[in-house]
Amino acid sequence: MPKTLNVVDAHAHLGGCCVFDNNTTEEELVFRMEESGIDATIVQPYPGAKEAAKVHDRIAEMCAKHPGRFFGMVSLSPHGDHDAYRREVERCVKDLDFVGLKLHTIGHGVDPLSKDGDLVFATGHDLGIPVMVHTGPGIPFALPALCIPAARKYPGLKIILAHAGWSIFSAEAQVAASVCGNLYLETSWCLGEHIRWMISTIGPERVMLGADLPSNVPVELAKYKALNLEPDVYAQVIGGTAIEVFNLSSFVRVPAL
Repeated sequence: MPKTLNVVDAHAHLGGCCVFDNNTTEEELVFRMEESGIDATIVQPYPGAKEAAKVHDRIAEMCAKHPGRFFGMVSLSPHGDHDAYRREVERCVKDLDFVGLKLHTIGHGVDPLSKDGDLVFATGHDLGIPVMVHTGPGIPFALPALCIPAARKYPGLKIILAHAGWSIFSAEAQVAASVCGNLYLETSWCLGEHIRWMISTIGPERVMLGADLPSNVPVELAKYKALNLEPDVYAQVIGGTAIEVFNLSSFVRVPAL
């Protein structure tokens, strides 16, 4: 039977990255999850993965090895043949059971307002999966407000602002979410009090825990613990929102009394 999901890290990576010079292993991800009490992690390639499709396959293998603990998110550059892009996303969603799609504004150099940016949103919309967008460092493309037009064009699409503006643009991320009900905030690298403000203004059902890097898992979780939130609010932001947005409910079971 699948493990009960209570704490979900909505933002992690596997493999190498030639853009940010990072490399994350399966062992690091598992260690940090066990250390910090993370029940499930949503994993994507880094934007600097040299062969994204191969990393997608690695993620799928990891998900099969740890059922109910890892879930895949597609991430590859939309600059190129649009049909090939759609085929790879469809393969990951339909064959590998991935649960989301990433638009990496800085790592792939994508303007959310461009035709290639719209391809990402349209593909997520057509496949019924949420789209996560990098916000924060990498302006102007990474400005949170640039996701407002897509949120209005595709009102049925759930769009997650990764890093929720990364502190410096967190106010803009909050304003964007306040005017578009289908924008959600993943809060890695944000200040604790910014997170409290987001929760109190747009609601816990649109705020979610994310870490980005294995070393950041205990740090991000500690921010939420330090806020002394009401138990139901705390449960929502550290797991409930991600479970709902990424449709993970089929993996959740009620603990035995």
